[in-house]
Amino acid sequence: MHAFASDPEVTRYTEWGPNTPADTEQFLQAAIQDAGTRPRTRFALAMVERADDALIGSVELCITSRARQQATTGYALAKRCWGRGLTTEAAAAMLRLGFDQLGLHKITATCDPENAGSTRVLTKIGMHREGHLRDHAFIRGAWQDRLLFAAIRPNTGPRT
Repeated sequence: MHAFASDPEVTRYTEWGPNTPADTEQFLQAAIQDAGTRPRTRFALAMVERADDALIGSVELCITSRARQQATTGYALAKRCWGRGLTTEAAAAMLRLGFDQLGLHKITATCDPENAGSTRVLTKIGMHREGHLRDHAFIRGAWQDRLLFAAIRPNTGPRT
């Protein structure tokens, strides 16, 4: 995980990183702890290269409100694997988990307005742009904008 999480190109548009070894260790410890929490609020999907079983990326789903059935999602993938549709496939699987298995109503994601690749992924998996969040996150010493995307569980009936 540290190989891609410490890559400045992979983390260029993220709200974290590039990771130090301590950052990656802290993330992994938190993920392990969260996996044992009941009810779970954090789910991770590892992306592994079939040829050598190398961890090349991950997708995460974090439940933000059980009462409102809402969650956020995010992902990262090793640069050597970009452009192969892997993130799209994994992020779509995470949406299915959220809607079909966890019964969520709405899943959101944010991305840097400059990140055309992430915008394409979010659009391909059926998320719709809901807004442009100005100065939304303080990242690496500066306020940064984010685009807000969301998907709502299909066939949830009419709005009330």
